Amino acid sequence: MVDRYTTGIEYLRQEYGISSFGNLERGQQKVLAEKLGVTKSVINKASEEARILSFFPCIARSKANPLSRLRTNKELLLFSKKYDVYNLEVREMYNCVKRWRIDIEKNPLVLLTDLQHDLIIGSTLGDANIQQRNRNCMFRVGHSPKQKKYAEWKLEILRTFATQGIKLTQREINKRLITTYELSINTHYAFNYYRKLFYDTDGTKIVTREALEHLNPRSLAIWICDDGSYCKTLKYIILSTNSFTLNEHEIMKSYFNEVFDLNPKIGFRDNKYYYLRFSVMDTKKLIEIIRLYILPSMKYKLGENNE
Repeated sequence: MVDRYTTGIEYLRQEYGISSFGNLERGQQKVLAEKLGVTKSVINKASEEARILSFFPCIARSKANPLSRLRTNKELLLFSKKYDVYNLEVREMYNCVKRWRIDIEKNPLVLLTDLQHDLIIGSTLGDANIQQRNRNCMFRVGHSPKQKKYAEWKLEILRTFATQGIKLTQREINKRLITTYELSINTHYAFNYYRKLFYDTDGTKIVTREALEHLNPRSLAIWICDDGSYCKTLKYIILSTNSFTLNEHEIMKSYFNEVFDLNPKIGFRDNKYYYLRFSVMDTKKLIEIIRLYILPSMKYKLGENNE
């Protein structure tokens, strides 16, 4: 067994070459660590060093560690456009990376595309959760088998982040077997912004006017695809916002009225759940607002046949 904490990384460099540890799939680190007699953390460090050196082939190896704190390749590209990574001293590199991460937490659109932002906003109002994991947060959402293509679409949009992919899960709820396609995006400091936007200090998802101000027709379409349902007999859309309070429903109702000129009614069912119901006329208006952004596989949310 090599010295795990002091010579492990140097051992891997000399015996195998750092490039051998690039592009490791999730789960390979533990297996490889046991095989080579080093800790998983050493394998992770080697993998990150390989990632950085493949992106900046001529950079000093000592700079790989601070740069590895930039979690995506897109960040490496944007960071290198802002800072001269080849001429920065290592200590200053650490400071620049720290400032970069703080800036992303304050304004994730420095890194995210508008589509990624809209997806996170619409999905978090709907089925998704932003889960706290130590310092940073992760994005998770689950969809039914009928919505598998929808889940795959979300995965493709968020693929710039490290992801666990889509997993088929089954669990029993009230003696019923529930099948779900779950999408999990690994922790990233960009998701911290959305956690603060949508959750209170107790970790409960909430709706505020500030959060709703991020809505546009595309993110609204995603929200409808997550939580909306179309009643074919009565020809209206219901938004199943069941987890939110009456006060939050009043905030949503006011927002829809002021911004989209829609006037949903607040419904109540099972003596505990509130929801929003759009009239037939408002449903027609809502459909025209979001139609352009509805995936072919989700047309049934508009009362139409999927393509």
